[in-house]
Amino acid sequence: MSSIGEYLRKIRERSGMAVAEVSRSAEISAPYLYQIEDGRRNPSAKVLGRLAQVYRVRVEDLLTRAGLLPVALLPTDGCESRDQRIERAFDYVLRDPGVRAGSRAMQTLPVEAKLAIIRLYERAEGLKILPEEFV
Repeated sequence: MSSIGEYLRKIRERSGMAVAEVSRSAEISAPYLYQIEDGRRNPSAKVLGRLAQVYRVRVEDLLTRAGLLPVALLPTDGCESRDQRIERAFDYVLRDPGVRAGSRAMQTLPVEAKLAIIRLYERAEGLKILPEEFV
């Protein structure tokens, strides 16, 4: 059984929710949720984002536990500036094979433009990789 599956089952059981209730709220099928909990399927980042909302837990915790959140995106000890964190997240977005970045000129965009691209990516992927206060 996968550790993320076990963890998700514990969260669900602790919350007193049935699989049918969670699957309906997260807009995934009940058999798929059973397979995740049993370790037969690995959830995508998008599914983990939906489950985090239903369970009211931090999506970063689920992504990290599932091995889907690179260490580069984990919050640091506070020594990193807002702009440095945005740069790190932007670099992560550009490394995603599904993202088609036009050119190296993307690296020279202002930080606020990079933040806007990161927010678009988060919406498209159902992820939250930067805190809301980075508006």
